[in-house]
Amino acid sequence: MSDGCRQERRKLVRFLVAIPLKYVSSNLKSINATCTQNISGQGLGLISDEELPINTPLIICLKVPDNGEEITLEAEVVWSKQVDDFKYRYGLKLKSRPIKPIPLVLRTIYSKL
Repeated sequence: MSDGCRQERRKLVRFLVAIPLKYVSSNLKSINATCTQNISGQGLGLISDEELPINTPLIICLKVPDNGEEITLEAEVVWSKQVDDFKYRYGLKLKSRPIKPIPLVLRTIYSKL
């Protein structure tokens, strides 16, 4: 019997934080700017106006708000959902290396104080 709830498959905690980022998809046609919706050690969520198929490889550049440091990461689209006429929400899996999200979250919060 299903109660209509989605089963949570995440293994790591996601932190709801908006960190500015730019990304380039595998076609290298354009650089897109947005921000994270959430972040964990192995992935992140974002909203974009570009439609990206699942398994699309991306190069992401996070810009840490406190000092402008840029962190380059490789990621892949794991899931997508259209949320508006021209907006898509994506779940990305980091491919290059895991990150430590807590320092990024704290640096983002402190930059706004």
